[in-house]
Amino acid sequence: MKVLKYLLSTRAMALLLFLMATAVGIATFVENSYDTITAKELIYNAKWFEVILFLLLLNFINNIRVYRLLKWEKWSILLLHVGFIIAIIGAGVSRYIGFEGVMLVEENNTSSEIFSSEPYFIVKAHNDTIQYNGEFQHYFSEVFTENPNVDFNFPTIGKVNISVTERIKNAKQEFVKDVPGGGLFLHIVLPGRKDLYLSEGEVVVRESIPYALNNNDRDDAIRFYYSDSKLEVYAPFEMSKIDMSSLSVEDRQKDMSSIPKDSIPALQLHEIAPRNLLSFLGQQIMISSIETRAKLVWESSDNEDLPDALKVVVNTENNRVEDFVFGKAGIKASETNFKCDDLFFSVAYGAKVKSIPFAVGLKDFRLMKYPGSESPSSYESDIFINDPENDFKSDYNLFMNHVVDYGGYRFFQSSYDWSNDQNKNAGLDPDITILSVNHDLWGTLITYLGYLFLAIGLLGTLFNPSSRFIEVRRKAIKIRNKRKSILTLLVLFFSVSNFFGQNQKSTYQPIPENQADSLGILLVQTFEGRIQPTHTLAYDVFHKISKLNAFTTSDGHDLVPMQVFADMMLDKPYWLDQKIIYVKKGTGVGDSLGINGKYASVKDFFNSNGIEKLEKQLKISFAKKDVNKNVFDKEVIKANERMNIALQSMNGGFLQIFPKSNDSTNKWVNWMDSYCDNPIDSTDPYLSNISLSRVFKSYILDLTEAKQTGDYSKAQSLLNFIKGYQIRTANEEILLSREQINREISYNQSNLFIKVKNYYGYLSVFLLLFAFWQALITNKKGVMHKIISIILWTLIAFLVVVFLMHTYSLILRWVITGHAPWSNGYEALTFIAWGGVIAGFLFIRSSKITLAGTSLLAFCVLMTAGHSSFDPQLTNLQPVLKSYWLMIHVACITISYGFLGLGFILGLINVVNYLFIKPHKKNLKMIISELTYVNEMTLTIGLALATIGTFLGGVWANESWGRYWGWDAKETWALVIVLTYAIVLHFRLIPGMKSKFTFNVASIFAFSSVLMTFIGVNYYLSKGLHSYARGETPVFPTWAWVTIFSVIALILAAWYNKSKLQTTKSP
Repeated sequence: MKVLKYLLSTRAMALLLFLMATAVGIATFVENSYDTITAKELIYNAKWFEVILFLLLLNFINNIRVYRLLKWEKWSILLLHVGFIIAIIGAGVSRYIGFEGVMLVEENNTSSEIFSSEPYFIVKAHNDTIQYNGEFQHYFSEVFTENPNVDFNFPTIGKVNISVTERIKNAKQEFVKDVPGGGLFLHIVLPGRKDLYLSEGEVVVRESIPYALNNNDRDDAIRFYYSDSKLEVYAPFEMSKIDMSSLSVEDRQKDMSSIPKDSIPALQLHEIAPRNLLSFLGQQIMISSIETRAKLVWESSDNEDLPDALKVVVNTENNRVEDFVFGKAGIKASETNFKCDDLFFSVAYGAKVKSIPFAVGLKDFRLMKYPGSESPSSYESDIFINDPENDFKSDYNLFMNHVVDYGGYRFFQSSYDWSNDQNKNAGLDPDITILSVNHDLWGTLITYLGYLFLAIGLLGTLFNPSSRFIEVRRKAIKIRNKRKSILTLLVLFFSVSNFFGQNQKSTYQPIPENQADSLGILLVQTFEGRIQPTHTLAYDVFHKISKLNAFTTSDGHDLVPMQVFADMMLDKPYWLDQKIIYVKKGTGVGDSLGINGKYASVKDFFNSNGIEKLEKQLKISFAKKDVNKNVFDKEVIKANERMNIALQSMNGGFLQIFPKSNDSTNKWVNWMDSYCDNPIDSTDPYLSNISLSRVFKSYILDLTEAKQTGDYSKAQSLLNFIKGYQIRTANEEILLSREQINREISYNQSNLFIKVKNYYGYLSVFLLLFAFWQALITNKKGVMHKIISIILWTLIAFLVVVFLMHTYSLILRWVITGHAPWSNGYEALTFIAWGGVIAGFLFIRSSKITLAGTSLLAFCVLMTAGHSSFDPQLTNLQPVLKSYWLMIHVACITISYGFLGLGFILGLINVVNYLFIKPHKKNLKMIISELTYVNEMTLTIGLALATIGTFLGGVWANESWGRYWGWDAKETWALVIVLTYAIVLHFRLIPGMKSKFTFNVASIFAFSSVLMTFIGVNYYLSKGLHSYARGETPVFPTWAWVTIFSVIALILAAWYNKSKLQTTKSP
């Protein structure tokens, strides 16, 4: 009973939640280091993990009894617990009853087969009258793998054992010569340079031609005979022979038809030798070699597209046979047949085929792309379902985020493929649709019901008058009104130094900013297909090259990105010498280039002989698999990419400003494209002699000349001509209006997020100063209190203005891009900062110190967004993100990060307060209590939003690709956030964990789960579905380690001061 009582206690619940969070967090690193299968085998699908979930289920049920949640005033907490219980039950139903797989349907064909997502080991054995069938699910893990082993009794034979003794991952067949125990092989090179290794006694058919070695079974085969070191050929048709070893180098370069050949009559033996070229029936084969001690062996490779080779051994009481079976997870199981002891065996491994009671047909598959780009914008299938048994037939349009339900099956547009490589290489549209299929009606319904109860319960805790949240809110307001004493405030001074230098200007003169802006209005198509002003392109290109927002040349000219972009085309020699290319310090790349600092010029990448300094290392780094590339490899590739972007900018390669006339894909090209060499208009007497390429080169020459003369009229006329050409030629639907162009340029020039970040930083310092000052004033009716209050409310009014600027910036980015501004790392950070400020305003009545903390949080988050690893580029949206679930799910998640971040700041402020707490300083103790209660409210809201957002993400995943939970690293760490903060908020119920100090410290450490989810998963874990949120993988900086250890040192110092205070009071 004691064990059961402990297992059902709150302490055990916290321990179980901690074990679950730790386990799934570790699983993401296991997956990243090995593969998803290993993570599933060791953790996600392990029995011990299911025991944890079962114990949590019992714990939640027991809590309903212990805390008497069946009362009306506790309805919100009851729904919360019931929701978790139902969600766990739903997960169990999906795990053991549901079925997931994929279906491939070719255009103008139907299919009634689904291939399972899980791999199965399938065994069949039979004789003339009896058959045995067996199958079981089996994953091969990279560690701790148990090979399949099947025992059964077969009538008339007795005990049979089938086991896998060896697994060769991504098996590739290799021809090995001169090995002990090797046999006779003839190596032939077939048309297309395909190798055929023909073993003694074997007959092999290739391209409808049978080949045999020392075998007379087929009269229609080309038969080779080898005996006494002599090789002969016998064919049913005439052949010719050329001895390639006797040809000179000059002969080999000639047309083979002009070289004399030896004739080999049909149905006659003729001696041949290695290096003989045999011609017959319009094709040629080369006799490469004859090997007497060779073997064909299976070896592991890095090609993930290849199946695994499983060495299967069949043992009966009287016999033993072994052979290879080929397959792996995600590949249709292919049978290997063999005979042993009068039994016929069929063994297979891979995806199991499951038949459905109706047919799905594909009428048409369409791959939509962004204008002029190969990047998919969306793809969809016109399918039909034919169910003769129920007399049903209907057409459907299936696309990403739009599902089709029928007969308990749910179909999702997953991907696409080509029926042959020729169509793919020719650029034709795919003709095979790949559908995810889910047969989990009850599991989905039960889980969704659990999600609904969770959402209602979580929101109810924020408004239920009897909830803990409302109780804590009352306590915070009550303590705020009780503060009586004063404390000397520790003020942190920020000093800002500005350095001004003036260099003597050289003869170089940059293009005036107004003339550069004139070019900036011109529309351009990006490589992703987005139509945007050249101004935006210039900012994006400049940021990719330099990671800067402005540039000062070596001779002191201060330039904006548009000036740099234009001038790089006008004065290439000058810009080849400018140190404008960012090279990450501490990676070793700078040393390889021979530079000091973190910026290099294009010339720094080349030796004096014009050879690239990084050429050899680039080849080595590119050849490595992504998981094997170290920091140096990645930065070599990135630095080389930035250098090439700079060169393309100088050559005008990025200016895809000329729309191709009557092009169905709305493709735009640059001046170097062959299309631009054609006459602009062959029907016009003047334009028939002018090409777009000539117009562009004339514009660059006139612009270069105008820099010296100051007369830009000629250049402007040519620019106006190009703008007119765009209007006449391009699809009207994709062109931007002048209002849209001006709006986007205004956004680029304003640097709104940088300004907002700076304003938040200044305000956070003054708000913290005056908020603490006001909190510690004893006389609430004195003149000083009134003055401080006026200053504080003035600062809050400024904060409101800055917040409105922040909101305007987000809305403006939304309008420009056409999608919600939280689809990549940069946008998500700006939205998290916005959500954090919202959190501060919600608690302004409870504590103005909280508002100061949220301003500091916004500053830190926006400063992180401005880091070079986060790209602020305006981009198109990926197909899977084109969903209303994106706005709901991501908005909830990112806003929750703001609330949880505020909890981190409040916890940190309270830890600092504990450094100065003394027995007589009651007012400071009340401030700590007030901020702790506000912190608890903040974390409660953050947990509610994170939980709702996480499970809405499950709904989004289910509506997008057919499974609501797949243990992807991102969703796993989102769950870790929920579990971590659930533990923190239950500390008040756990003996020994109820102190305010413990709660504040926990709110600091818990935020590490948020940082891991947002930064760790997106930028350090290389495997997962959330690649669209990734940016450049940053090196973990030294200052981050310093910050971590500083926070730990601060906590230890605060704990020591608190312990000393308690020791003083105890006598």
